[in-house]
Amino acid sequence: MKIHPPSPRASGAFTLLELILVMSVMVMVIGVGVGSFAYFDQVDPLDEPAQRLGQMSKYALNTAVLQHRSMTIGFEKDSFGVLGATSGEMGSYSHGKGIKVFIKRWGGKGWEKAEGQTWRFGEQGICEPLIVRLEDSTGGFRDVKFHALTGGVTQ
Repeated sequence: MKIHPPSPRASGAFTLLELILVMSVMVMVIGVGVGSFAYFDQVDPLDEPAQRLGQMSKYALNTAVLQHRSMTIGFEKDSFGVLGATSGEMGSYSHGKGIKVFIKRWGGKGWEKAEGQTWRFGEQGICEPLIVRLEDSTGGFRDVKFHALTGGVTQ
């Protein structure tokens, strides 16, 4: 009986061609994955003002309850902020000239310019339900709806 040495395929090893093929498929899958995440790098100019207004509303509501006094968010042409805030970050936020702010009050007939308007937070922990529309210079907009009991953003 003659014993033959094992062939390269019998040893369970991969050929160079198989390794190159698997590596190229992996590179293509990774390339598509990385390319699809490039969309997330785009910055929405309305994201930061919406987040800051949400933070301010929660701050105003919590401060009103804890200090037993009403708090107010005031809207100006290029900014908004908590009036009389002790925290510098909550005192004022400038959203810039490229963004317009409109508000829709509960029971209101439509959108009003926010400039010169105020939004009151009572010491009982209740605020007026409000929808704020942020519009950028390209015509894009984001509506931010606030809950009357939590002062937080609702969807």
